[in-house]
Amino acid sequence: MIYLKWLALCLLDWVMHVTLLFALPVIALFTREQPYNLRPYTWGWLWGTWDNPPQGDRGFVTSRCWLPNQTTGVRGYCNRVLWMIRNPLYGLARLAALPYNPDAVLTYVGDPNISDKERRPGWYFAQLRLAGKLIGFELYVVAPWGFGRCLRMRLGWKLMTDKFQRYEFAQLVNTANPFDGYGESK
Repeated sequence: MIYLKWLALCLLDWVMHVTLLFALPVIALFTREQPYNLRPYTWGWLWGTWDNPPQGDRGFVTSRCWLPNQTTGVRGYCNRVLWMIRNPLYGLARLAALPYNPDAVLTYVGDPNISDKERRPGWYFAQLRLAGKLIGFELYVVAPWGFGRCLRMRLGWKLMTDKFQRYEFAQLVNTANPFDGYGESK
C-alpha cells in the first residue's frame, strides 16, 4: 500500500511541476533575503525551502548561483528563482514527509555509504516498519558512467539520512539525474 501512496504523491509532484513556470517568478518577486539558521522557514509554501532562506544556502549564494553573492535587486531575484528551480517543490516534499517514530524499525540491503560526491558507487534499498507494517521506503542508486558523471536516483522518502531523526521527519523524494557530477562538490 505504501508503494501506491508514494506513486500517488509522485503523480501529484509531477503535476505540480507544471506550476513552477508560473509560481517561481511570482514567489521570488515577493521574497527577500532572510537571516540564516531560522529554520523552519515558511516562505514560498509548496515551492519554498523549509530548511533555507529564499536566497538559498551559503554554498549556493557564494558559488553555485548565476550571480554569486547577489541577494538583492534584480540579480538577487534571478538567484532566488534559480534556488527554487534547484529545489523544486521542496515545501510539498516536506508536507508529504513521514514523521519520525523511535519505535519504527529501519532495515536496508545494499551499501549505506554510497555517495556521488565521494565517488562511492552502489545502491541501497531501505524499508521502515512500524509494528510490522511497512510505512516507508527509500531506493538510492549512484551509478557512474564516465566523463565525471553518474546516474543519481533517489525514490521514496529520505530515511537513511541523519536528518530523519534530527528533524523528526523524512521528506518525500522523487529524483533521477543521469548527468549528476561524480566526485564534484555541490
